[in-house]
Amino acid sequence: MTGSYDPATNLTIWGTGNAGPDYNGDNRLGDNLYSSSVIALDADTGKLKWYYQFSPHDEFDWDATQVPVLADIDFRGAPRKVMLWANRNGVFYVLDRTTGQFLAGKSFTKTNWYTGFDKKGRPMRAPGILPTKDGTLVYPGNQGGTNWYNPSFSPETGLFYIPTWENSSSIYRKGEAPPEFEEGKSFVGLSPARGQTGEEVSGAIVAMDPKTMERKWSFRLSAPNPEGGVLTTASNMLFAGGRDGQFVALDARDGKMLWETNLGPSVSAGPMTYMVDGKQYSRPGAGHSRRPPRPRR
Repeated sequence: MTGSYDPATNLTIWGTGNAGPDYNGDNRLGDNLYSSSVIALDADTGKLKWYYQFSPHDEFDWDATQVPVLADIDFRGAPRKVMLWANRNGVFYVLDRTTGQFLAGKSFTKTNWYTGFDKKGRPMRAPGILPTKDGTLVYPGNQGGTNWYNPSFSPETGLFYIPTWENSSSIYRKGEAPPEFEEGKSFVGLSPARGQTGEEVSGAIVAMDPKTMERKWSFRLSAPNPEGGVLTTASNMLFAGGRDGQFVALDARDGKMLWETNLGPSVSAGPMTYMVDGKQYSRPGAGHSRRPPRPRR
């Protein structure tokens, strides 16, 4: 996915994919360095300046395909140049974008795979939460607490807005032995099944405060797939949509709905906004196609 560029430090910042096989790490011991991570590169030389690994030894398919958002905020009494990141593993992170220093991390949706962070910002894994032959229930599921759909940070409210899966889980199973790579064949080590917990999986827009790491509000979408992305404006408007065609305008300060409509097909791209003759418009992207249209003869 597209990274971000910071002109103040001349760094280009990218998320990285997960290691393989996806769900069985027996033949790739250790952290699998730089996988499921964010890396900062010197834009002139390509030299690695810093990195942070969100999910060491990832066995849950939590690739870091999310959008790195750069912001200048007052963090714990001091101005900081930060990178804000809502990760597929269900955790919202604040890092110093000049050094990569871990500043804070907090779940923005239900998680059970970690118990906290050590002094260096490394997540401490919860005992027994790993793929097994019998299956292990893990929150969030392999779709993640969020995915590639873009979040948004508003300097007006100081809040970070995340398109979120709520109560998403998977049961992770692995085979008797880790698979061997064969070109052209799947290399995942068995796929997880959707968790059967009786909980209703839903999509939501969640607002997190990067200064306090508190969840300030949540707005539930009508579909469980919040893949439309989020747009916020200087007038405290928030626009977002979901797979069932719902498109909403919310008050970015408290999450109250201002209006909604249904566009029919899936809202599967981040909205944009523009001005024409002094009037502001919002332009969502709706529709879903897995192949380009055929040219007309």
